[in-house]
Amino acid sequence: MTLDLQACQAPRHGGNLGYAQARFGTPLLRWQDLSTGISPWSYPVPEVPAEVWQRLPGDLAPLLNAAANYYGVAADKLLALPGSQYAIRRFAQGLPPGRVAIPNPGYRAHDQAWRAVGHQCYEYQTLVQLQALVSTGVVDHAVVINPNNPTTEAIDPNQLAGLHDQLSGYLLIDEAFVDYRRSLSATHLLKYCPRLFILRSLGKFFGLAGLRLGFLLGTGSPRQALEDKLDDWVINHPALWIGTRALKDCCWHTAQRARITAHAQQLEQQLNQVLGKGFEVCSAGLFTTLTGARKPLYQLYCYLARQGLFTRWCYETGDEELTGEPVNAAAETVPAWLRIGLPPDNGERLGQALVKLVAAQK
Repeated sequence: MTLDLQACQAPRHGGNLGYAQARFGTPLLRWQDLSTGISPWSYPVPEVPAEVWQRLPGDLAPLLNAAANYYGVAADKLLALPGSQYAIRRFAQGLPPGRVAIPNPGYRAHDQAWRAVGHQCYEYQTLVQLQALVSTGVVDHAVVINPNNPTTEAIDPNQLAGLHDQLSGYLLIDEAFVDYRRSLSATHLLKYCPRLFILRSLGKFFGLAGLRLGFLLGTGSPRQALEDKLDDWVINHPALWIGTRALKDCCWHTAQRARITAHAQQLEQQLNQVLGKGFEVCSAGLFTTLTGARKPLYQLYCYLARQGLFTRWCYETGDEELTGEPVNAAAETVPAWLRIGLPPDNGERLGQALVKLVAAQK
């Protein structure tokens, strides 16, 4: 088989089954996509009334009030957007070029967005490294992903408040995966931290990534710059209607958290039993991440893909992604991360693949 290098460029996001197909071929069973961290149990959307499809979007107040209650903030702190990605790409555009701390590993769109408009990025991997950048005045702004994607590292909101107070610029917190662990959210800090902004969406916890609905929480010039450039009807009418109902459904929220808890514990146990001796296994609820040496972890990634299980390889390698060969000997032991989302089948296919892996190693 001839490998199409153009089709096989490493994906920028999870969920790229076109890449999986081009890179690994057609599996015996259909692909099971574990690469996104999106809940496999979506909010059960009721039938959308015909008039919602027929009419232009109207008043945002019902959506903003539902979001304000869900996030625990005043409605005037919320800017509704077509997904949090919209703000990630544009937040830094309203700021003069400066110096920003960016997590690496982390969702790379943050780094790309700040660099694209002339900001100087300083990478950090741990909270200690971030605190050093902030306390010594090396950076003006900081981006935090809490919990981090993919490492799962979580930062206490009180520590985030301290970082905010030391920064001369803005603290932007991406809380894409925080709905499962509400105690990690920094939304309550908005009352006391005027240069704090938070990103939330209905993509991961609600399993509604296709809805493209998110929020920027906070007030100040970066929010105003975003708001001034929004087109009319930027949130489509079905998204308004569905989002309002999803945010207000407290009974479903409780059941969803219980479901995620049970399945996350199961996945973490399943991976620990087979892979715990070779890799560190850490859960963030909607995904579990394996951390270890690059080469064996990449081999596991490829093995799972050939079993029709597409996971998220979190190590930027360029062309070596196509061959699995490290650029040099030192790269073989460089830490890497493999992110695995919650399986929709109670982990049956993953379990079968892991059993086959163990048998092959005997």
